[in-house]
Amino acid sequence: MTLYDEAVTFLESEGWSVPGELRGEVVRARRAAYADNSEHMTVWCPAVPDAEELHRREATLQQRFAEEARTPGAKFLLVESTQGLSTEFRRVAKHEYNVDIRVPIQFFDARFKWDDTSVSALAGTAAQQLRRDGESEARGRTPQPFKAVGTGVVGSDLMTELARRFDSPGDWDRPIVLVTAPAGYGKSVLFESLFATLYTNFQKAKKQLRRAYRPLPLLPDYAALASAPALGPMVDALLQTEVARPVKQPTFQWMLTRGFASWLLDGLDEVIAQDPGFFEYIHEIVARPDNPTTPRILLCVRDSLLSSNQALRDFLAVAHEYVEEFRLLPWRPESIRTFARIRLQDKDRDLLSILDAKPQLMKLCGTPYYAELLAERVAEGKTDGIPDDYSEMDLVYDAVDAIMDREYKKEQLQENVVSRHDLLDVISHVAVAELENDNRGVPIDEIGQLAEFVIPSDLSDPERERCTAAICRLPVFRAASERQRVRFAQDVIFEHQIGIRAAQYFAVNPVRFAQLLDCRPFPPDSFALRVLCARIKELAAGEELLTRLSSATATPTAFRNILQVLLGLPDCARLLIHAPLERQDLSGLTFSGLSLAGVSFRGANLESTRFTNCVMTGCDLSDATLHGTRFDACLPTLAEADFGHLTGFVSVEIDSRTAIEDVADFVKLLGADGRREHPFVGPCPTALQLRFLFLKFVRPDGHYRRDSLDEKGLLSGRRIVDPASVLNGAVRAGFLTAIPKRRRYERTHSQLYADMVGFAQNLRVTPAIRSLLEDTCRVEGCAHVVQENPTTATFD
Repeated sequence: MTLYDEAVTFLESEGWSVPGELRGEVVRARRAAYADNSEHMTVWCPAVPDAEELHRREATLQQRFAEEARTPGAKFLLVESTQGLSTEFRRVAKHEYNVDIRVPIQFFDARFKWDDTSVSALAGTAAQQLRRDGESEARGRTPQPFKAVGTGVVGSDLMTELARRFDSPGDWDRPIVLVTAPAGYGKSVLFESLFATLYTNFQKAKKQLRRAYRPLPLLPDYAALASAPALGPMVDALLQTEVARPVKQPTFQWMLTRGFASWLLDGLDEVIAQDPGFFEYIHEIVARPDNPTTPRILLCVRDSLLSSNQALRDFLAVAHEYVEEFRLLPWRPESIRTFARIRLQDKDRDLLSILDAKPQLMKLCGTPYYAELLAERVAEGKTDGIPDDYSEMDLVYDAVDAIMDREYKKEQLQENVVSRHDLLDVISHVAVAELENDNRGVPIDEIGQLAEFVIPSDLSDPERERCTAAICRLPVFRAASERQRVRFAQDVIFEHQIGIRAAQYFAVNPVRFAQLLDCRPFPPDSFALRVLCARIKELAAGEELLTRLSSATATPTAFRNILQVLLGLPDCARLLIHAPLERQDLSGLTFSGLSLAGVSFRGANLESTRFTNCVMTGCDLSDATLHGTRFDACLPTLAEADFGHLTGFVSVEIDSRTAIEDVADFVKLLGADGRREHPFVGPCPTALQLRFLFLKFVRPDGHYRRDSLDEKGLLSGRRIVDPASVLNGAVRAGFLTAIPKRRRYERTHSQLYADMVGFAQNLRVTPAIRSLLEDTCRVEGCAHVVQENPTTATFD
């Protein structure tokens, strides 16, 4: 792409009109302004191969400037490099013709409001604070080992690897880097350090007038400033908050696809859960066939999201060729020793001697967050009395206790005035308020009102104000993006407090308990669910939890969270027999080490559900949706489960075998030992391909997936018959509509959509579906759909 083409497309993205017939080396752009006024801009883009040719053209360029002297608006000379331009030419261009000379990084960049502000300056925006935190983290960061998913390659430090990739001038094969890690593995530290490094490197490149990618970070902070908790509005909030000049999404996307910006996203798990179009927004950018350069996008999420979030699984299924995944690994002993040396310096032996004597603690410190908490205890000299069975919950509880100790020592709070119990009560109430506030943060005034309940009424007004201010400034909180609001500084402490409050509600307030767990789906590794599960074990209250589960069938989020707690109980196999699992959304859950005899999953959505080392004998899976459902170490008893007519079968994965996507192959596997041999026919290859096509718009349980998808996404994946012929047949039949300019296809919004849903869900054939199959299937006399001989046979 030439400089002229870059200038034209850039200005068009900013709302300028560029006459299509005027092609050459000068761009004349016009944009409507207020009232009847218009803005004008003239940009010269000389096509010169080198500095010598540019120097030879100085006289010609000056003549062109003179010819346009009366043309209104801003004027620019856009060149790849200023080498070759004489000092006199630059002076004349600027002072006689008012022409600014720019190179691409100057002309196309969207500078931040705080670009010229020192790192030590008070942070005013989320990105500015991110830069400060990253600079601080980078100085004491321990290398973070990682594994490249797919290739299995292991590396010593992911931050170094990502910085190299994002700063490399060469084009990328895949536009999206997905980083996954459990809670506490230092994902945020990685993100902060990477952003600070990329930002510093970008500023150096810009000063040297080299092309470079400006890192644009998207954080949860922008959700509070957005018009809606969705990706598009959050991008608007980012641009309005951070960028010095008005920039809108078309220009943002232009920068991503032209090599002038990279996009870094972190901490957006809740936004992903709320925004059904989150991944469609990203996919639409990376899948454009006319992208001149490959976008560079980093997405950091908790690894539990891979199993718990349907939208992410859908995205990876359709767009896997665009994604390269890296996974942070736990620290090995050598990393822990490096951390101790960096964090504690001459006190490192104090920590290491404890870990060498207590192997359980060494294992616990494989999670960086817990290593930091233990190092903090060592730094404060609190190493006595650590038991051999010291757990992560003990660590977090002691960390909160240590925070209160430090506050009491400052004497802003006195323990005889505000007790630890009362202070913890305020902290847990703030956690609930943040959860119910969609993580926007909690108003300081609201914390002040909570503090009023624990501060003695006989204190003087100045003393009450001092205590209230000290509570609002507790180190467990940090400033939120909205003024006069705070959020929890650490997710683990936040979830710990939610778990404590949920356990309290469980004992005394069933309604409030259900409301709290219905706020959002917690991941399987959630600290909140583990705290709650531990408390229910102490109370031996599994039967009561089962009652709460039965009461939550109409609230899917609460149902899912309560079920995950139940799965952590020692007697969960017995409880599951009575659990109302039928026709529930159990996608992404894990059932491990259980005997499932008598447990009914009839009609349940088991998409991406995992069964590990389970005895499947007597388990009812009839009419259940099986799509990416995984059975590990279950094969010996798998044929003893009841799968019914398998109308919900799409695909399963068994141990290390290749995924089974043909229901006949699955039936054959179940009957391989001769116990479950049933004559079985269908669906035909064309019907399977059609269902696979429809499943890109509809989920296997019949719920909405998306409205449109690009051609490449529709033709990718499973190829039983030619997918293009089935796609074209669906267009002819009216199920899909082609959008040729964008190479996308949109699903129907007519009654035919109900036909799509029925066929995707359970292969229900309507007249319109039958007509489509007759049109596309090349097998004469084919019946197309599932048939059984005898017709009453089931797989039980």
